[in-house]
Amino acid sequence: MKKLLPITGLLFVSASTSLAQETYDLGEIYVSAGLQEININKTGSSVLVLQSDELKANVFDAVNLLDSQPGIAMSSSGGVGSQTGIRLRGLSQSYVAVRVDGVDVSDPTGTQNSYDFGGVIPFGFDQIEILKGSQSAIYGSEAIGGVLNFKTNTSNTLGKKTDTNLTVGSNNTLAANFKYTQIQDSGSYALSINNTSTDGYSAKSDNEEADPYSKTEIRFVVDQNISDQLTLGATALYSDEEIDYDGFDHETDHIDRSRAAGSVYASFETGSVTNKITRSFSNTDRYDLNGWNKSFIGNRDVWSYTGQAIVNGANITFGYENIAEEANIDGQIEDYKETALVSEIIYALGNSSDISLAARQTSSKNYGDDTTFRIASINRHQNELTSRIVLSSGFRAPSLYELFDSFYGNSTFIPETSLNAEIGLVKKFTEATNLSVTIFNNTVDNLIEFNNDTFIYEQNNGSTKTSGLELSSNLKVSDTVTVNADYTLTTSETGNVKAVRVPKHDLVLAIEKQFNDNFSGLASLRVARDIEDTVWPSNIQMPNYEIFDISLTYDINDKSSLYLQVQNLVDEKYETIKGYNTGGRQVFAGIRASF
Repeated sequence: MKKLLPITGLLFVSASTSLAQETYDLGEIYVSAGLQEININKTGSSVLVLQSDELKANVFDAVNLLDSQPGIAMSSSGGVGSQTGIRLRGLSQSYVAVRVDGVDVSDPTGTQNSYDFGGVIPFGFDQIEILKGSQSAIYGSEAIGGVLNFKTNTSNTLGKKTDTNLTVGSNNTLAANFKYTQIQDSGSYALSINNTSTDGYSAKSDNEEADPYSKTEIRFVVDQNISDQLTLGATALYSDEEIDYDGFDHETDHIDRSRAAGSVYASFETGSVTNKITRSFSNTDRYDLNGWNKSFIGNRDVWSYTGQAIVNGANITFGYENIAEEANIDGQIEDYKETALVSEIIYALGNSSDISLAARQTSSKNYGDDTTFRIASINRHQNELTSRIVLSSGFRAPSLYELFDSFYGNSTFIPETSLNAEIGLVKKFTEATNLSVTIFNNTVDNLIEFNNDTFIYEQNNGSTKTSGLELSSNLKVSDTVTVNADYTLTTSETGNVKAVRVPKHDLVLAIEKQFNDNFSGLASLRVARDIEDTVWPSNIQMPNYEIFDISLTYDINDKSSLYLQVQNLVDEKYETIKGYNTGGRQVFAGIRASF
């Protein structure tokens, strides 16, 4: 569970589950909230940052970690590794862009471009950034609801460091994790190797056979200063997964999935302009043993250029992108290309305010042109009060499946578009106590939807409207006790039909206790109310639920710790997708060390 640290903007930084850990220096945290990384205190965008200590504590399963964040609802069709979607402020995963070390890892072979969060391993990432609201001016297609950035190496502490972890637990779960980081004045590199396996449990609620899962993942990032004017860098990702699921034949349904992604870049100076040229790629290859379609191979290739300069006190960034996507489904190959011109201006209005203006012009011969923008300001007032205002637009390009599938597709589709507005306030009472509130509204037009009567995708004039309220607080009760509370109210509807798998009321409470110098504990409660799911031909009401988790940590010394985690302590029976199981009570124990 996160610990919210007070900062000067409506931004939140998640720290360790141990109160003994040192407080993060927020002045040293940079986030990818613009075309260039920016100090977290200088951006008006709504950003929530999960830091490395919490990511290590959650080890092998990002679903529970993300599900506890304000504005996020996760839904899974089974246990670890099962197909898992995210709802960000009421908008589904097809409206959420995902980057791993700067590379777009969404799957071009899906009915919509999206990322499957099942099996995401938090260990080995230094930082996960959650950008909320429409961010297409910066990130392009899919970034209507927001963006998730996973970053392997963000540290600037010189030296060498090794992090290790071993976890065992329910359903014969075993997770082994390793990370090595070396940072020097001349450059840095980090290597992360992770392996997770579990016997799992039955995905479907109407049978009892278990659905096992396994994943091996390797990530590598490096940058090297060749001279004062030239830096070269690269990133690499490879993962291999074996997934049992419950479809038509729960005894034999099985998917093999591999993902390869990477990038190379050169950053260099020409006069007063800092330039960066990047090439990135991603490949997703999955084979569905019993599927109607069996082989799915998706490829993405991106060339980009950005230039950055300071002109009359304004930080100006401009750039160009060339994106090519290809989907090969059982030998049927479709592809499209798009180009984009991007720009951003950031200007400080004295010491009290920062404002950013960003715009993107996207062009494609397949679906036409689209222009998006973002205006964001952060304003620092007296008495430790900060406000921010954001107005932005977004777009989702039709997927290759929606455009070109021989039966369901339509080559005349144009992008879905959005208009997002939000206002936020944060009040810092002490260094460890604060209260924040955000009001948001996002409307998505030109909807591309599946028609259950005609069994094809259609574009209509309807809108999806999502609005709500996010409240967050962090209260230091004593030197040894901290209480965190997050409440999200979300109303999301298409026409008069409520969005599925989005709790209208979502409350997370957490209490952290430092018992002594070596022993600490965390108890958390999540309450979800007023949820619907779809059972053709209409929505149904889902049961409310309350989930209680606890964790205990014992520091053997300043380098190693033992821990015990109990998920769903009271063994609550609930579903996030109708007809699919959740885990019930599960117990995990492990040891982690850093040296």
